Amino acid sequence: MIKPTMTFNNFVPPSRPKYEELDSWAAHPMLENGPEKLTPVEENLNGLKSAAVFYIHPTGYFGKTWNATIDKDTSHFERTQGMLAGQASAFNSSCDIYAPAYRQATFFSFYDETGDGQKALARAYKDVENAFFQFLEFIGEKPFFIASHSQGTLHGQQLISKHIDGTNLSKRMIAAYLIGYPILKRDTKDLFKEIEICKSPTQVNCIIAWCTVDEMVNLEGETWTWDPNGWKRLNRDDFLIGTNPISWKIDSTWISTEQKNSVLNLDIWDQSIKGLTGKELTGKPIEISLFDNANFHVRLNEKGLAEVKGDFFKRFDSVEFGLGNLHVVDYNLFWGSIRENVKLRLNEYFKEEN
Repeated sequence: MIKPTMTFNNFVPPSRPKYEELDSWAAHPMLENGPEKLTPVEENLNGLKSAAVFYIHPTGYFGKTWNATIDKDTSHFERTQGMLAGQASAFNSSCDIYAPAYRQATFFSFYDETGDGQKALARAYKDVENAFFQFLEFIGEKPFFIASHSQGTLHGQQLISKHIDGTNLSKRMIAAYLIGYPILKRDTKDLFKEIEICKSPTQVNCIIAWCTVDEMVNLEGETWTWDPNGWKRLNRDDFLIGTNPISWKIDSTWISTEQKNSVLNLDIWDQSIKGLTGKELTGKPIEISLFDNANFHVRLNEKGLAEVKGDFFKRFDSVEFGLGNLHVVDYNLFWGSIRENVKLRLNEYFKEEN
């Protein structure tokens, strides 16, 4: 694992993003031909949508400084573009997509126990927070989704707890897809005093979460989390909030994905750990498609994880974050189901509004 070569206090941070300027956004409706606009089948996505999504990308930086730049000629921004294609694209038939480029904390931050990793994550969060306020100015009175993954979800839960829960914004937030980062079940009452965890596919003004693992696998190790009392270490092998991303319920029934989902194949950089930590730009164009014969079964296990089984998963052995941890494909595996659920919740939101 790549460790920063200096302490946080001796690190001169990259310049702060200016979110009133397009250059500080990884995705924005006024930025043309972005990877978030890709679809695996022919669709007409022209025109502004009736809702927006604030998408917070996961960690793509594995460097030796505590926070990344937002420069767009870097390997970590190329990885962000892959994440836009593989994750944010699920929203592009229903939403205008806004994704801030932010000074993400380096991957080592999650494992650091000196406090420097916590400080790097706090700086990254502050960028996300500033971007969200600008996002609200951009979209006017439109309703919105929050979508995030991994580091993005750590920032997303803090953002919702501080600035959406218990405010009028909670009525405009159709749903939040806080994917790929453990949110402790015992923390939810402190984090979200009024916003509920989604319990059905049509519920609005609520939160959805999952981390994907192979059957009979649990998460391991420690990482940082945040609640209103501040930063703390958590054990990943704890009870988490979770949602079944096919049934959109919170029970433990095995559900078949057949005719309810499509799995996205992201053809860009190597998605193994080796590929994720590459320092050089690949220059490879981004292409997305759908896997054939991609049926499997999924349930929530007792720890709240989205547990999957089926022969289809043999192809993902190289991208596992530890044996059986399908973190890298948390969105890809359920891309079609997410896409349809966004439409469903959006329709329900406008039905209730009228």
